[in-house]
Formats: sequence, C-alpha cells, structure tokens
Amino acid sequence: MEVQADRASAPQEALILAHYELAAPLLAKNFSLAPLVVTYYPHGLDEDATFSGPWHEPLPHTIPGVDAVSSSGTHRYPACAVNTVLWLAHRYAVGFKSWTPAPKDTAAVGVAHLVLKPVADGTQRQLREAILVLRDALAGADLKAIPLLDGIHGAALFIPFADAPAYDAVRAWLHALVNGAIAQHPQLLVHEKPRHFVHVAPRIECTVVSNAVGLGSLLPYSLNGTSRLPMVTPIDWNELDHINNGDVRAENSYERLAQEDVYQRQADALRGQIFGKRAA
Repeated sequence: MEVQADRASAPQEALILAHYELAAPLLAKNFSLAPLVVTYYPHGLDEDATFSGPWHEPLPHTIPGVDAVSSSGTHRYPACAVNTVLWLAHRYAVGFKSWTPAPKDTAAVGVAHLVLKPVADGTQRQLREAILVLRDALAGADLKAIPLLDGIHGAALFIPFADAPAYDAVRAWLHALVNGAIAQHPQLLVHEKPRHFVHVAPRIECTVVSNAVGLGSLLPYSLNGTSRLPMVTPIDWNELDHINNGDVRAENSYERLAQEDVYQRQADALRGQIFGKRAA
C-alpha cells in the first residue's frame, strides 16, 4: 500500500525526482513490468524504511499493474515502467525493490539475488573479499553474476537465469552455495541470523531470503534511504577496487548514468545463462 508521508527536505525531494528522471528509463528497460515494492521513509531519511507490499487501492489507468500469487492469495503490485517509477517518486518513494521474476511468470526466477552485508564492524575490505569469494563459488557452478554496491555498506550479486526456475529450487541451491563458501571461509563469511541476533565477530553476512514472491532486493539505479541518497550502483568487476559505496549519489548520479547502462551490458552478456538441474 502506498504511504504518503514526505519526510525528505525540499532539496532532497528535488534530488530524488531529478535522479529518477534519468534512472526510470533504465529501470523500465532492465526490469520491464516487474512487480515493484516501494521503500518509503515516513520517519525521515536515515531511519527505518516502510515497504509498500501489495497494492490495495486501484492503480491509475496510466500505471500498469501485475498480479502475483503467494501463500496468502493473489496480490496486485505496480509494474515497473517509466510512468510507474516517476508516479511513485512524486508520491515520496525513495527506493524500488523487486524479486525480479521471469517476464511471464511472477512465481519463477528471472534474476536471483545474493545479498552481502558487513556485520559487527565488518569492513569494506572484507566486503570486497566476500564478493570475490562468492564470484568464485558461482564460477565453480559455471555461473556469473552482476555485482552491485548498495551505496551504504553492503552489496549484492544479481544472477540472471533464462530458464525461469522455481524460487524454492533457486533459494535452496543458493543456501547450499553459501554453506560451501562459509565452510571454506569461516573467518570472512557468516550465515544470516534472526532479526535480533547480535553478531560479535566482524564478518560478511550472506542472505538469500529475498528470492521469494513479495520480497526482493533494491534494484540497480534505485536510491537507498540515507540522507546522502546513495544509488545502488552496478559495477564492472574491474571497478571493484575503484568505486566505493556511496561514491554515486542522487546529487551526482547523472555523471554515472550518462555514460552507459552498466547493468544492461552485463545482463545482455549473461542472457543465455540457465539454472538447469543444479538443485537436483
């Protein structure tokens, strides 16, 4: 449900809108008609986000919608398009998430997500090491991923699949992949813990739960909700040591976005990648 509570300042709101004027076409091109979960900050930027979830009010006729089936029934979501992103941005949206399903089946995977986050004072150096460790683990399964920096302190690997596998199968396989990586690198990686669990050793937490209908990860080119308004930035692998979290923000994102669509170029190269029988 839409949350209309503008807690950004007028200058911040202007930056958000200007950013999405440039980013909306990229989001729509890369994730056409994907169901969107919107992030709002009703208590202010830098505070906890509120997520839109299923849409209970009728969408305007100019805004496409998409139905998704979960254990609680069939739910309507706004579908990713230029009009949708701009309409929501004008209604105080800050970020856009999706579980990035296959184009014709919201219950099948189009792009899987592996989310990485430093815990207990884990460092950005550790984050970079973890990204490379997981890249190698995927390479061992003959798969490649697109690296994203979340703009604050974390990262994600987006893994495209052309054969629309089931979410349960992909999630189980990713859990096994992460288990293997943690077993080999216990001083670097750690499993996701319950919400109120407190990590005590600096590690990089590996999360795959966003691979489920109704959940999702922040999309590339979305903004994250701190007062600096950092952009979720897709990078090339050779940029890993040269671009830092928070380097690209709403105030300067036009410089990055004017160059090229980094996500699309990498996704095009991985267009034929299949999940196959990896979970068997």
